[in-house]
Amino acid sequence: MVKSLICSGSTPLTTKYYLKLINMKIFRFFLSSLLLSIALTVSAGSDTTKVVVLSVNDMHAKIDNFPKFKSLVDSIRSVHEHVLLFAAGDNFTGNPIVDQFPEPGYPIIELMNLTGFNASALGNHEFDYGQDVLAKRLAQANFPFLAANIIYESITPLDIKPFLVLQMENGLKIGILGLIQINEAGLPDTHPAKLTGIKFDKGIDIAPNYKWLADSSDVLIGLSHLGFEDDVLLAEQMKEFDLILGGHTHTMVSNPQEYNNVLVMQAGSNLKYVSMTTLNLVENKVVDKHAQLLNISNHRGSDSALEALIAGFNDNKELNQVIGTAVHPLNGKDELGSLMTDAMTAILPLEIAFQNNGGIRVDMIPQGNITIKDVYQLDPFGNEIIHFKLSVTEIKSLISNAFNRGKEIDLQVSGINYTVIQDKDGLASDIIITLPDGSSPDKNRIFNTGLSSYLASSYDFDHKDTGHSLYTITAQALINFIKANQEINYQGVKRTFVKTAE
Repeated sequence: MVKSLICSGSTPLTTKYYLKLINMKIFRFFLSSLLLSIALTVSAGSDTTKVVVLSVNDMHAKIDNFPKFKSLVDSIRSVHEHVLLFAAGDNFTGNPIVDQFPEPGYPIIELMNLTGFNASALGNHEFDYGQDVLAKRLAQANFPFLAANIIYESITPLDIKPFLVLQMENGLKIGILGLIQINEAGLPDTHPAKLTGIKFDKGIDIAPNYKWLADSSDVLIGLSHLGFEDDVLLAEQMKEFDLILGGHTHTMVSNPQEYNNVLVMQAGSNLKYVSMTTLNLVENKVVDKHAQLLNISNHRGSDSALEALIAGFNDNKELNQVIGTAVHPLNGKDELGSLMTDAMTAILPLEIAFQNNGGIRVDMIPQGNITIKDVYQLDPFGNEIIHFKLSVTEIKSLISNAFNRGKEIDLQVSGINYTVIQDKDGLASDIIITLPDGSSPDKNRIFNTGLSSYLASSYDFDHKDTGHSLYTITAQALINFIKANQEINYQGVKRTFVKTAE
């Protein structure tokens, strides 16, 4: 038997609230008075305990593997007495069957409930549907969502807790601390409009404020959506963790390692793998830990009830409607991004359009029929097209600043080609722009330029025009473009280049 407690009560306006719990006498009274029982068997009084911790991350609404996944989890539960199951964030966004459901996100939360998750980290894409929908999904979930570095300023707090403590019947306590990533603007990677009234601390800075959890837990787990590199930094600065289960960077940790005696795991993305960590404890002290990745597709079993449920979700005639044909496979950011931006410049009065690589959510569209579902898999975010009047200098500022974020091409384009001249430090020192006919644009010309609302609100660049919405969703523009052209052929199309300065 295990007892479950979300130790924070209601979510406060700032994380400083939780520091009041540092007084351990108050905390122990608070803990003992609010413990709630849930089903999980543990041998009372045992000196030796083995706990198996399963974790997935960045599922991105990929529900088709859930029957095998649940069967695998159930088979592990049948062999091991003490099994916990966590998700490290980004459960949403990436499958139109889930994203375009009448209640967005409902199918995957239903499947997570049926599979028996104990908790999920809050990922940046949990905000993609907006706060009202997120609140509904939080209420639907039979498990808590965790993030310690969220601050509510002017809205009613969402039902997101900073941490969870599981207490087993034999006295073993497992603490779980949740953390969500933020970008250079101090926000999770979602549309800023979805984050109104909320601010965020940097997870790696706020985590040490919860070191006291280690004093009241026999095992301390970080359930992190910070990304693998930050998880390693977190482990190096906070040895109190026994295990960090991560997400966000879609990292496949095939050879698990300890950093500062903290085991750091991540299981790729899209529900292809699950991490399985075994913790061996003697007298409620971790004496050994090891982890591995399990390929879900290799599992032979499948849950028939979930198969039937998912078949019902997938039976969506509108999403399965064929709207055009790919003459050849559309491969990679160049070809897919060129298609997406051409769909934008097909709308008057746009002459140029940009698409950030992060918003291109599939690697390829196969040769053959293109469906509405394919479009929403490629572009799931519901961004509007924003019209800017930009000078050549302002366009160069956009390209340069985007390139310098990662020292690589980040923007696909329609209406021009461009070459980034890269200096010895890897930064953009110049941008060469050419028109489709190979000529250089008049330096005094103003271009009608289209950006997605995410790009317009999240990327810094010099511009005078504040822009205005064309009230067209980028995915709908793409659907219209494919319907109008029918045969889609972007084989070998490339419009962006990098050259090293001489």
